[in-house]
Amino acid sequence: MTKPSRALMQVVDFLGELGPRWGLPADACRVHGYLFVLAKPVSEAALRDALGLNAKATGEALAWLTDYGIAEQTRDGAGDDSWRTDSDPWELMVRALKERQRREVGPALELLRESKRTALAEGSQQRVIAAQIEKLLRLAEDLAAINTQAQRLSPNTLRRMIGLGGMAARVIDRTFGGREEVSRERSANARPRSERPKR
Repeated sequence: MTKPSRALMQVVDFLGELGPRWGLPADACRVHGYLFVLAKPVSEAALRDALGLNAKATGEALAWLTDYGIAEQTRDGAGDDSWRTDSDPWELMVRALKERQRREVGPALELLRESKRTALAEGSQQRVIAAQIEKLLRLAEDLAAINTQAQRLSPNTLRRMIGLGGMAARVIDRTFGGREEVSRERSANARPRSERPKR
């Protein structure tokens, strides 16, 4: 097997570091990144060699990716097993969001609702706690509703909508400057005129 390119491994290692910050397993992110960037089916043995993983770690990563619907096992013409992922990152994002909604958002909402009921049942001394839980619950419900609506859109529509938002943000950034620049300008304008920098 040829050695993976430096560019490929930079992306793979970056995803391996980024994933855990979002609560995702590092090895699964590395395997997925490798499959995605390479954009062709890869055998499990080739994945192990390229990523320096042992059989157990590779198997666990592939099982996690399969469970989330973002990698699948295929057979090549010779009947050998290989692994692949979708080449459209938007399609992958929609699938991952749907699975996370099913696994995490539903149980979180139920826990917050039950906690609020418990706080209210404990009497008036828990009113502040119930109110704070209600705020969290409203936030979680709003995020869940946005997630649900996003899943109703096709990946192509989602790509266009977010792309338009990104374009608008870049135009605003170029027009008004970045957040740091706006913050510096506000600070400068808050000073007395005599202390403001000359333009």
